[in-house]
Amino acid sequence: MAFRPSLRRHRKEPNTELNLNPLLDVMTVLIPLLLANAQFAKIGVIELNLPPAAGAAGVAQSASGLPKENERHLDLVVTITDKGFYVASAITAPEEMANGGPTIPVNGNGEYDMSGLSQKLYEIKSRVGSNFADPDAIVIQAEPKISYQILVSAMDAARRIRVDGKNVTLFPNVALSAGIL
Repeated sequence: MAFRPSLRRHRKEPNTELNLNPLLDVMTVLIPLLLANAQFAKIGVIELNLPPAAGAAGVAQSASGLPKENERHLDLVVTITDKGFYVASAITAPEEMANGGPTIPVNGNGEYDMSGLSQKLYEIKSRVGSNFADPDAIVIQAEPKISYQILVSAMDAARRIRVDGKNVTLFPNVALSAGIL
């Protein structure tokens, strides 16, 4: 009598092929959703210019790559503190900065005067004309405890003002500084 062969040796290998259909179904749904959301993400972007790299800080260059030494720069800076706005530039009179207080102080109830900031920047813009190499540039710096909304409102106030029913562009090239020196 012969023994029957063992089933262990002749067992068939199970099907180990990976089923990719569920993964492809998920990707088919996710890709259009991600593309649709990427389009809406552009709405919340605030356009601004970052300060130049450390090697090129404050030095304008001509087309040949050599620095321009005879150009005048406005160097307009708005500093936001808990006391108010400090506005400084190359044309700021020393008398304006001599009082030691902010150029535009906060209101009695602690609110920042954004319309006052726009008005002050409009006065500076009307005095500047195109006599400077950077007539459209402004640097905004703030203390770390200043809220983001105040910073964004100051950026908006620096970009344009409404005068006699018309929008006037003030300083569209807004740059943010890392902090107060």
